[in-house]
Amino acid sequence: MIQETPVFLKEYLHLHAADLADRLQRLDTGEARELLRQLPPEKAAAALAEVDRERLAGLLKGFDAHQLSGLLSSLPPEDAADLLQEVSAGTRREVLAELPPESAEGLRALMQYPEDTAGGVMSNRFIALRTDMTVEEALQVLRARAREENPEDISYLYVTDADRRLVGIVSLRDLVFRRPDRRISEIMNPDVKFVRAETDREELARLFEHYHYPGLPVVDAEGRLVGVVKASDVLEVVTREATEDMQLMVGLSGEERALSPWFYSVKRRLPWLYINLATAFLAAFVVGLFEDTIARWTALAIFLPVIAGQGGNAGMQTLTVIIRDLALGELAPQDGRRALFKELLVALLNGLAVGIVVGLIGWWWKGSPALGLVAGVAMVLNQPAAAVAGVWIPLGLRAVGLDPALASSILLTTVTDLAGFFFFLGLAWLGLHWSGL
Repeated sequence: MIQETPVFLKEYLHLHAADLADRLQRLDTGEARELLRQLPPEKAAAALAEVDRERLAGLLKGFDAHQLSGLLSSLPPEDAADLLQEVSAGTRREVLAELPPESAEGLRALMQYPEDTAGGVMSNRFIALRTDMTVEEALQVLRARAREENPEDISYLYVTDADRRLVGIVSLRDLVFRRPDRRISEIMNPDVKFVRAETDREELARLFEHYHYPGLPVVDAEGRLVGVVKASDVLEVVTREATEDMQLMVGLSGEERALSPWFYSVKRRLPWLYINLATAFLAAFVVGLFEDTIARWTALAIFLPVIAGQGGNAGMQTLTVIIRDLALGELAPQDGRRALFKELLVALLNGLAVGIVVGLIGWWWKGSPALGLVAGVAMVLNQPAAAVAGVWIPLGLRAVGLDPALASSILLTTVTDLAGFFFFLGLAWLGLHWSGL
């Protein structure tokens, strides 16, 4: 139990919400809950909105429905909806019952969209002007909202019809410089770009990156305006997606952090370690097929990690390029053949360059031209195998609806190890067989 002094608590009060969240994540869960209780509700809520997801559920368990409703009331709806997703369904119902009906309805609307979609990222704070409004009426709406909302919430002015369907957009400049009696329908720009609520957040990030939009309205299946996604929201999405892809490539959860609870890390990592163990035994099985060959030519064992390691490195280079271009939308499925041919050419050239060096080292080191030849040729063959795997693993995962980064490095390593060992030891077996040894 933390025993705070006024001076000690004052230190936390002056921290930015993100810095306060960092402090909370370094504390034991019980200590963090106690500190949150001592902070003003708006400060505690802002810090919770910055806490990593895997710590949120544990921290929120320390609050009852009444306390949680007080915390959520001081947050923007999109942040409040994210926090509310981390509590049990029963607690969620109790919290929503504590909130004003309008706020509760807004949170329910936000929570209906999956978090990996535009609907899960958007804010429901926006101003929708009607087509039949005059400029003067629109300005009165803006003045009223400016007294109620944060100024950033009135930066985007969208126009809807009587059924709330998005029909246009109006700039603040047009409202200021047009005659007060002009209708919004007369001054709006009907060519407004938008995204569907179900749009994947990766696609959303690509749109912002490619077109440099400051913000995009979000519509539902009927074309009704339901929210707005801002560039600042997408920046967070891009960061999360990049982190997720890096972690998924090596079999992590995509959300783990250095200070995540140990049990969370074990639960997320162990299944993939078992999968990796199975693939390692598969590679060992291939080596075991050539056990007699290795026993007769023991120098082969020295070069096994060299062949497999170079294949794995080359494959990871290809894999990283392909996943990056898929994530940014720069590589379409129909581009797969061109990418494969290009990577095969690069692999053959690199394989020849590296294979010659490996062959010469094997000849010089062990005084065996045959060993150098076998090692060099195996290197040349394993590089194209790595290139094929580096291209088709992420494209194949995308084709079946999975994240291209999903444990792709584990799959790639399996292919390059199996291919490298088979090529190297298979060529060695042929060499011994033909030589009659």
